[in-house]
This record gives sequence, structure tokens and C-alpha cells, in this order.
Amino acid sequence: MDLKKEAQNLKKAKGNVRGEGILTDVEYVRLKKGEKGVMLVEKKMNELGCSIKFSEIKSMEWYPVWWDVLKILVIMDLFSWNEKDIFEMANFSPKISFLVKVLVKYFITIKKSFEQSPKYWRQHFDFGELEAYEFSEKEKKMVFRVKNYNIHPVMCTVFAGYFLRIAQFVVKSKKVDIEETKCVYKKDSYHEYVIRWE
Repeated sequence: MDLKKEAQNLKKAKGNVRGEGILTDVEYVRLKKGEKGVMLVEKKMNELGCSIKFSEIKSMEWYPVWWDVLKILVIMDLFSWNEKDIFEMANFSPKISFLVKVLVKYFITIKKSFEQSPKYWRQHFDFGELEAYEFSEKEKKMVFRVKNYNIHPVMCTVFAGYFLRIAQFVVKSKKVDIEETKCVYKKDSYHEYVIRWE
């Protein structure tokens, strides 16, 4: 991976993410690689033209979304992490998320959580859209579509890991699976995620 080239391309991305989106991944790196690992990520990002200090990031403030995506690519590069590792990092994120903790208070039913998910997206991003497309309690299935978020393919894995954890919070089942069935990088017009449970 040519991180310099990736950084140049990512800088063109429009939109912002809450600081929490950056910080939850930093906490995962701290858990797996210690403070030294966090410092390595920060140093590399600064070398790539992203003037960031993780200690100064505030959870509820807005930051350029390209910082968030570049951070993931830097983590992959520094620690030789693959898609499975990134999926696990994204799946961990909701466990320590302030926004998720607030939202969990309103997780009365699976269906209600499904219906409220587009509002939840707006708490994290000031662009793009999450569509709660289909829900069937009988078929034990829900379908989400992510629209107008086409920054980097690594985010397909990130969204899958994150959405699965949210589903694991609300679905009373030990077996919950997720699959990306449509993808803008496969010439579809949006990303589609199907969550099923037993």
C-alpha cells in the first residue's frame, strides 16, 4: 500500500466524522499495541500530512472524514493487519462508544432500533445516508443501505464490523451474521448489508 498516494487521494474526500469515530479505534490500538502503538499511528499520520494529536481530539466535535479513513490504513500498514483485524476493530468500537451508550437506552425493540438507525447515522457523519431498507422479524433479517459514502473500500469492512456489533446489542440471539450484498466498488450504486439471526 502506498500510503502517501492514499493520503493524497483521501484529502479530496468531503465530509466530517465525530471525533469519537477516531478515538474508539485509537483505544483498540492502545488495547492491542499499547501506548507505543498509538504514538506510532499518530507519528505516521503526521508524516502523511495529517496534523493530528489524538489527545486533543474531542468525542463530539467534527473532524475531516479523511483523517478517520487514513488512520485505518495507517493502522493496517504499521501492524500488518488484514481485513479480519479491521473487522474486529470496528466490531469493538460500539462497545466503548458514548453515542452507542446513549442510543442503547432507547433500544426497546429490534424493530424500533432498526427504524431509528438513520438518525443514529447523522450523529456520526454530516454526509452520506443510512437507509433502513427492510426488516422482517419473521425471517429474522434486516437490510441496511449506505448511500453517498464512497471514500475507500476499507470502509466496507469497517461498516460490516460496526453494524454487526450494533445488531448483537439489540438481537437476542447468540448467532448473528452480516453480509455485504451490494457495493459501490462492484459497480452498485450503494452499499447493502444484510443482517440475519437465528
